[in-house]
Amino acid sequence: MKILLLNQTFYPDNVATSQQLADLALFLHKKGHQVRVLTGQRGYEERSKKFAQEEVWQGVHIQRVVSTGFGKSRFRYRLIDSFTFFFSLLLALFRTPQQDLVISFTSPPLIGVFGALFCWLKGGRHVQWLMDVNPDAAFQVGYLKRNSLLGRALNTVFEKTLQDASQVVVLDRWMKKRMVEHGAKEENIVVVPPWSVLGEKSPSLTEEIREFKSLHGLEGKFIVLYSGNHSVVHPLTTVLEAAKVLKDNSEVVFLFIGAGIRTRDVRDFKEKHQLENIVQLPLQPREKVKASFGSADLHVVVMGPGMSGLVHTSKIYSVLASGKPYVFVGPKESHVCDLLQECPTGFSVEADFPHEILKAIRQTQEFTSEQKQKISLLSTQFVQRNFQPQTTLQSFYAAVIEGGREELNENDSLSPEPATETPT
Repeated sequence: MKILLLNQTFYPDNVATSQQLADLALFLHKKGHQVRVLTGQRGYEERSKKFAQEEVWQGVHIQRVVSTGFGKSRFRYRLIDSFTFFFSLLLALFRTPQQDLVISFTSPPLIGVFGALFCWLKGGRHVQWLMDVNPDAAFQVGYLKRNSLLGRALNTVFEKTLQDASQVVVLDRWMKKRMVEHGAKEENIVVVPPWSVLGEKSPSLTEEIREFKSLHGLEGKFIVLYSGNHSVVHPLTTVLEAAKVLKDNSEVVFLFIGAGIRTRDVRDFKEKHQLENIVQLPLQPREKVKASFGSADLHVVVMGPGMSGLVHTSKIYSVLASGKPYVFVGPKESHVCDLLQECPTGFSVEADFPHEILKAIRQTQEFTSEQKQKISLLSTQFVQRNFQPQTTLQSFYAAVIEGGREELNENDSLSPEPATETPT
C-alpha cells in the first residue's frame, strides 16, 4: 500500500509530533508499505535550521517543502510561516502521485484540509490524526474569536474535514467527545493514545544521568523537572510561583527543558525575581532524553484550564516510563487524571495553587527507598503493558489499515499492498 504522511515537522527534528510521526513511518515501512512523508524543511522551533529537501531515511521517502522562518514570537509570524508552508505543500501535492492512504497530522492547524483535497482530486482514503484540536485551542487561549468571520470560517472548514475523513484518530476520550460535538461520526473515531519515546532503559543509564547532572551543575540537588514544549496552552505560572517560594532553598532546583513561546516567560520570571533555583536548557536530542528525564526527582506535567480534549500532554507517557513521581497541574477532567486513577504514582493539583506543588515536593522528598521502588515498578510496568510503540501502533494499524482494507479493495484505482493520588 502507498501511504502519504503530512505534517510540518519530521525526523531529524526532535519535537514530540516529529518523534511520534517518525515512529509511525518506520512501523508502516516495516509492515511492507511504501511510505512517503511531506513535511517542512525548517526546524519547528529553530526556524533558521534547514534540513535536506529530499532524502530516504530507513526506507522512508522524505520530501521537505520550503517556507518562511519568522518563528513563533508573534502570532502573525506564525500565520505567515504556516501560509507559506501550505502554499509549498499544495504545489508538492500536485506533483505527488496518487496514494492509497493519506494520514494528516495537525501541524500546522488544518493541514488535514490538504490531505482531504488530495484524496478528493486523486483518490484514496484520508485519515485525520489529531494531536491537538484547532481552531478550538486558538479560541480557548484568545488567539482567535470564535464568532469572528475568520473563526467561523476556520471552524466550518475543520468540521467539514472531520466529516469527510474515512476515520478520525484521537488521543483520548475527552478529545473523542469534542470531535462528536463537531459532527464527526462516532463510529469513525478511533482512540489511539501516544506512546513513550524513551524506549528501553540501557545498562549505562545511571552513568548517563550522572554525567547529565554533572554537566549542568545539578549534583546533589532535588530536581523538579518540566520538560517539553513551553506552549501557550501550558501556562507555567503555578510552577514558577512555587519556585519563587523556594528561592532560598538551596536543595531544590526547578529545571525547565524545551522550547516554545513560554521559555521567555520562564526567563523573564527568573530575572525579575532573581531566582537562582531555576535552570533552563534547550530541547535535548532524543538519545539524551532518557538521561534528562531520569535526572528528575519529581516531574511536572501541565495542562491549561479548558484545554482537556483540545490538547494531549503526550510527555506523561515518558514521565511514567522514567519511573519517577510527578505532579500534574491541570483540570481533573483530563487524560492525565484518567491515567492517575489507573496508575497512582503522582499528584494532581489545580492551577493557581502553588502551595500544592510545594506539598508534593515535600512528600516526594520524604519518600523511602521502598516507596520510590514501588513507584518505579508501578509506572514502568503500566507503560510496558499499555503504551509501548508496538502496542499502540498495532492498535492503530488494526483499526485504520486492516479495518479499512475492505473499503480499499472496493476501489479499483488503488494499488495493491506489497507482499512481504500517591502510593504509600
